[in-house]
Amino acid sequence: MDKTRPTSERWVELGQMIDLLFVELKRAEDKFPGWPRDPVHGAAIVAEEAGELQKAALDFYYERHVGIDEMKKEAAQMAAMGLRFLLGMAYYYTEFELEYAKREKAEREKKDASDDF
Repeated sequence: MDKTRPTSERWVELGQMIDLLFVELKRAEDKFPGWPRDPVHGAAIVAEEAGELQKAALDFYYERHVGIDEMKKEAAQMAAMGLRFLLGMAYYYTEFELEYAKREKAEREKKDASDDF
């Protein structure tokens, strides 16, 4: 038997995990509809969730009254934020692009103000 191919039970488990991920993604988007337009802050959100997963794993491993369900919840939250990061990639900008846009806007506003006189 090819161990690299998922069994039917594994497919069911994978489907359940994907369902959990999408439930968490919807919950997060409903609670926090905005997402950063720059990748630095988006990555920080993903990293924060990874830290919460790490804490849950440590608490579970060292028997600090945290069960598998807490790790599953934190893993789903981290994965959902990872998806949000990926979905945001079409809208991310660089520092240069931000500064350029700010200068362009300031120049337009200055021109518009001078046109008023």
